[in-house]
Parts: sequence; C-alpha cells; structure tokens
Amino acid sequence: MSWYGIDAVDRAVSGTRRTLFEPFDFWKWVKLAIIIFFLGGSGYNYGGSGNNYRMNPEDLQNISLGPDLIPRYISHNIENIYPSGDSSALFGLLIALVAGLILLILLFSYISSVMEFVFVESLVKNDVKFWAYSRKFLGKGFNLLLVRLALGLIFLLLLGIAALPFIFSIIKASSDPSWPVLLGGIFWILGAIVVLSLFGAIINSLISLAIPISIYRELGILSALRLIFANFRKSWQQVLVYWVVRFVLGIGIAIFLFILFLVTLLALGLAFLIIDGILYFFFSAFTSDPWNWILLAPFILIELLLLFGTLLLLSVPFAVFIKYHLLSFLKAWFAGADIPFFDVPAPGTEMGVSGPEPNF
Repeated sequence: MSWYGIDAVDRAVSGTRRTLFEPFDFWKWVKLAIIIFFLGGSGYNYGGSGNNYRMNPEDLQNISLGPDLIPRYISHNIENIYPSGDSSALFGLLIALVAGLILLILLFSYISSVMEFVFVESLVKNDVKFWAYSRKFLGKGFNLLLVRLALGLIFLLLLGIAALPFIFSIIKASSDPSWPVLLGGIFWILGAIVVLSLFGAIINSLISLAIPISIYRELGILSALRLIFANFRKSWQQVLVYWVVRFVLGIGIAIFLFILFLVTLLALGLAFLIIDGILYFFFSAFTSDPWNWILLAPFILIELLLLFGTLLLLSVPFAVFIKYHLLSFLKAWFAGADIPFFDVPAPGTEMGVSGPEPNF
C-alpha cells in the first residue's frame, strides 16, 4: 500500500525546484513573498496618544483596599485627565479605537483568505499573477472568511461552556477562594484550550485541502469541504499519515528556519551596525545630538526593511514546498481532484488511484 503523504515529499521537492530555480526569477520570488506575508499574518502595534499626566504620591492616598479599588482609581484618573468630569470623549475614543482595530483585523483576515486561493493558483499554474488572481478570488475569499469567522465563534462558545464550571466555583467561593479549586479550574481551561486547538488544527487542515477542490471543481468552500469529509471517512488512514508527515516536516523546517534566520540576523546585523557607526561619526562631524540621530533614523529604517524583506524571501522555498506537498497529496488521495498542474505528463502515467501524476 502506498502512503500518499510520504510519496508527496519527493514531488513537493521537484515542484519547488521547478517553480523557483528552473529558471530563477527574482520578481516571482518577490510576489510569492508578498502572498506568503499576507498568508502568515503579522503583528500590529496600536499605541494611544500620550499625555503629560503622571502618578504622584497623592494619588496613592486615594487607593484603598476593597471591592471599589478599581472603580475609584479609574474615576480619580479620569478626573485628572478631564477636570470637568466629562469622560464621554474618552469612552468615545476607546470605542472608536476598538472598532477600528476590529475592522483592521477583519480586513487583513479577508486579504489572507483571498491569498489562500491566489497561492494555490500561482503554484498550480507556475505563473504568479498577483492582481489578476486576487480579483478572480474575491468572492471565494469572502466565503472562506465567513466560514472561519463562524468556526471561531463556535470555538469561543465551546470554550465559554467549558469554563462555566470554573466560573461558578469561583463565584461560589469568592469570599474564601480555595487554591485547589483555582488550580483545578486553570488546568481544566488549559486542557479545553488544547483540545479545541487540536480540533481547530484538524478542521483548518481539511479546509486547506478543500480550497483546491473549490477552485478546480468550481464549488463553494462548504461544498468542497463536504467532499473532503466524505473522502476522509473512506480513507482516513491516508490523512492520518499525511498529518504525521506534515508534523515532522513542520518541526524540521522550523528548526532549519530558526538557524537560517539567526545566521542571517547576525550577518546583516553586524554589517548594518558597522555602516551605522560610520554614518554616525560622519554626521557627528557636521551636527550634534540629537540631529545626528535624526539623520541616521532613515538609514536604520531602510536597514530594518531590508532585513525583514530578506527573511521573507528566505522563507519562500519552504512555504512553496509545504503547499506543493499538500497539492501532491490531494491529487493522489482525492479521485477526480482535477488539479491542472503546469506540467502534465503524457497520458498513461499513473499516480496512485486518482489519475496522472504531476511531473513538476
């Protein structure tokens, strides 16, 4: 019996080599790096506006132990910020910031959902058309976003239900909390998070398998997901082996990327440090603090962008390899996947039970 998850490794290596190195195309790497950036997500720092208010010793006198500690402290500081006692502007600003943050998260989640389809199409056709593919999959990306939002709400609801016994025990023992009850509740919630995360990873993996089916069989994401579930019931052993292989590959790639990124950071960091030192002494000959640092700031920003771009480009082969592994497994495991790989072999070449093997 052939295990498709294991067989797909060689085909993923071949597909990655053909796509990225035969021939090497720098701009293809850049476009794939942009797609991978939106797929992987990123961190955003949201900072509020500062003020000149600082706590002084008199404030400490207004803080007393008791159930009204937090309300009294917040009320006192709001009065210092808004002497008139009108805090409606502050709450309006907080609401606006929260709403803006939610909208920004939804926007990037939508972009990430569209990029799921763009990435698959780019690798299957070996032709990265960022804007054309993005316009093509706006609808499918929106449907995928709705599915993931619904799943996220379901997981939050299940987590809340799992936490109810712990919450009730805390309320019941609020006057005299028991450490065994607290620790037991914490471990219970952590266990629920682990179990839900495991189920979430499984469902996300099945959704990833459904995305190519949705594209090439022209189905909605839910219809494609139902086909994946049906095929999973018939040959779950193949998917189990596929998950094990993916887990092992993920650990190996994570270790390799950590070492590669660390060496790159040290090499480029040392080079940039030398350049910044030379520029600092050059600016110091004509200006004084803080102007020399102000003049140096744009160079530091450019260096950070170059460092980030370099690390992103270095991650491209590994992301492409992982996606080709998924596509190769799917073509072998799902009969009639109809994935039109960019280099199809001559008729009669078989791959498992599902048709011709992609000859990358």
